Amino acid sequence: MKFELNLTDSQIKEKEFAKKKYLTNFEKINAYLHSGKEEWTTWVDYPSKNINCLDEIKTIANKIIKDGDVLIVLGIGGSYLGAFACLSAIRSETKVEVVFTGINFSNEDLCETFEKYKNKNVYVNVISKSGTTTETMIAFEYAVSFLKSKYNNDYKEHLIITTDKNKGFLREYATKNNVASLEVPDNMGGRYSVLSAVGTLPLLCAGVDIDKLFKGAYKAEKELQASNENNLAYRYALSRYLLNKRGKQVELLSTFYSRLSNIGAWWTQLFAESEGKDKKGLFVTNLNFSTDLHSVGQFIQQGTPIVFETFLSVDTVQNDRRIVQIDKDSPINYLEGKTVEEVNLAAQKGTIEAHVSANVPVLQILIGKIDEEHMGYLLYFFELACAISGKFLGVNPFNQPGVEDYKRNMKKYLS
Repeated sequence: MKFELNLTDSQIKEKEFAKKKYLTNFEKINAYLHSGKEEWTTWVDYPSKNINCLDEIKTIANKIIKDGDVLIVLGIGGSYLGAFACLSAIRSETKVEVVFTGINFSNEDLCETFEKYKNKNVYVNVISKSGTTTETMIAFEYAVSFLKSKYNNDYKEHLIITTDKNKGFLREYATKNNVASLEVPDNMGGRYSVLSAVGTLPLLCAGVDIDKLFKGAYKAEKELQASNENNLAYRYALSRYLLNKRGKQVELLSTFYSRLSNIGAWWTQLFAESEGKDKKGLFVTNLNFSTDLHSVGQFIQQGTPIVFETFLSVDTVQNDRRIVQIDKDSPINYLEGKTVEEVNLAAQKGTIEAHVSANVPVLQILIGKIDEEHMGYLLYFFELACAISGKFLGVNPFNQPGVEDYKRNMKKYLS
């Protein structure tokens, strides 16, 4: 397995990682995260504690794989982004199609999803720790009506609830109606929950090898425990912190690999919701190159100098294709004999060189290939780096008080 963090073009000097004030702070943060005393940190040692404890989830998944055609997942934010990102990245084979809905207030999206699969054998997994998420609960009510009309009294056999293990409407519903249920672990926020039942049931149904995903996350957990200057999560977190202090306000997670674009969407929620509070934090967003080079590329190159980039790259790709038999008069005849990946790599190198020359700091993360083990490592790396980064900023990286404001206002207008 390969995982590298290259900070050569980050504009951060190596000696800064060894500064006592930063290392001392990191030691305190790291010790606290691993102490079990910090709220909402169940995810920190979750891979090592649960690597062999997935039997219940696998049993439910195997039933869906055996009997079902489609699993419709209802959830928003951290309840779906992690699984959605992994499914976009990992190519797997299963007869069960996994789709996500209930991610907005669009009645058309919801209706069209269920209408599309009305003649299929459908299972529904509703995910909400609190059981109060409005988007999810609207979708849940619709889904229950759909299942009742399709399966009559057997509708409960096609419903799986993932929620808090002790409380909330969904927990009460599951208990009262004898519906299969899974637990969102205590002290685990949605954006840190991809390795729990929140993410693993949809991934298993889609044919993803969860054991390998956990293997990668476990490897990351063990390798990123040390409180020293070589810890890659610390180096990434400190780089972001220092660049923010020097006036950079925006971090772009850029990739030339479309399969990783939704990892960027998950990453955006993770860092934005964790750090954006108390008038602090970077604005984060993800870009898919080369597509987005033809839109925001100009701004990155010559616009207001507020951005830095983190490039997510891959060492080995599958299904590369050689470009052959190009028309001799074609403007791209110089590519004869090259592979598409050679062109992609040249575009990436050229982009990084151009952005660095324009004084844009560039960080680079390289993974060996796009598979379960590397995804598990990457997910855990970002989660840990995000927690450390938030603590460096002096904010609580595990709450999201600002998100509740729109909900209160919405309820006021609907009351």
